[in-house]
Amino acid sequence: MSITDLTSMAKPEEEAKEDINEVLNGLKEDVPSFCYQCGKCTSGCEAFILLELEPSKVMALAKSGFIEELKDSDVIWTCLTCLKCKERCPQDLAPVDVLFALKNLSVSSGKQIDSGISNMLQSVLSSGMIQKPKEVRDHKNEGVNREDTGLPECPKPSQEELAKLQQTLMKVAQEKLR
Repeated sequence: MSITDLTSMAKPEEEAKEDINEVLNGLKEDVPSFCYQCGKCTSGCEAFILLELEPSKVMALAKSGFIEELKDSDVIWTCLTCLKCKERCPQDLAPVDVLFALKNLSVSSGKQIDSGISNMLQSVLSSGMIQKPKEVRDHKNEGVNREDTGLPECPKPSQEELAKLQQTLMKVAQEKLR
């Protein structure tokens, strides 16, 4: 008997299920079969609160063999990597690691990385920050910046530090795609 995803009418791909199980076995032996869907990972997930990521659902879909659907889904890119799912799991599993494996499979199959992540990475590589400090509103609804509050200017990394960061990120990226 085979399960069918009623939203897309897709059938699980047994070969893809074997591939992901091989990846997941590197994380922990038989990870999908250890997940018994208690939902503790989802209840603490910051992305679930903000973006409706459900780590327990990702684990269930991976267990059922819907790897292509997960790999092509934008939901895998919403993980904030807070690691709460890993901390909360009574089975000592790591849905975040499964999401990383799915992201790596997605990128290695040619899918483009989410534009928001690409923009953040470009900003980090060029300035050392995800985004530049912004003006915020105070209780009187007046614009306030760091200088107005007496905070020091954000330190800017040197060109040498940026180059070292770029080399490190490239090394990490190459290791993750293997």
